Amino acid sequence: MAVLEFSNTRLHYSERGEGTPVIALHSSASTGAQWNNLADHLHGVHRLIMPDLPGYGKTCAWPGQGPANVENEARLIANIIKSCNEPVHLVGHSWGGAVALKLAMALPEWTKSLTLIEPAVFHLLRDADSDADRRLHDTIVAMAGSVAAAAACGADEEGMAQFIDFWNGDGAWARTSPRVRTMLRSQIGQVINNFAAGFNETWALEEAGRIACPVMALMGMQSVPLAQRVVEMLAETIPDTRLHMIPDAGHMLPLSDPHIVDPLISGHLKMADLRSQKVLRPVVAPRAFKLAA
Repeated sequence: MAVLEFSNTRLHYSERGEGTPVIALHSSASTGAQWNNLADHLHGVHRLIMPDLPGYGKTCAWPGQGPANVENEARLIANIIKSCNEPVHLVGHSWGGAVALKLAMALPEWTKSLTLIEPAVFHLLRDADSDADRRLHDTIVAMAGSVAAAAACGADEEGMAQFIDFWNGDGAWARTSPRVRTMLRSQIGQVINNFAAGFNETWALEEAGRIACPVMALMGMQSVPLAQRVVEMLAETIPDTRLHMIPDAGHMLPLSDPHIVDPLISGHLKMADLRSQKVLRPVVAPRAFKLAA
């Protein structure tokens, strides 16, 4: 596992394969190992870079000034992009999707393609004109509040049970092995931080409409309605987007349905690579990270 040091943070990441770089960003309560099946599928065609985002795996929680936020995590990943010295494909799931989307908006000339798997950009529901969308946002706020309240009382297992069952259906926590439960309990603080960071986002849906690279959006047809709705909003707004709705799949479809998700990602990357060969792009250092206006 490689290490990138930046702003007093040691970001751990794994690399597998060779070829055009792909940076895959995992969901909350997970690690870069979430993408091992994808690495097997892309072997020999792409170089897959799988970071442990702050607070997960071997990467410590954000140590910088102020609370962790999406921008800070995007800045860390921007340094991996810089080290690649060429445009990269971005893949993001849930929390990692929020970071990937932020990067695609901030560094358009260095984003070759974008794959979004139910990204956790729920502030779009909060800021929507529709009462129905705002009610969906209320559900995620209520769940996050319950998780935080449980943690504040020392009931980490109860809090993570609510989190897991919300995303995976009632009884999911009960079906989880004791070893995985222990790991998940230890991550409750970072899960709470991720929620807080996501709720603090303020960029408008129209800003995503400026993304010009090829985009693929995936959602599970058995996922929670608010995650499905966010995917719909983005697919309707970003011009060059292909939407795939995966039957009988939930929010964790990269792990539950890799036999469907991985070939879709591979095909999307191949299409984007073929398209980029028709456009000569100078290889220069990425500009300083800057959020979309």
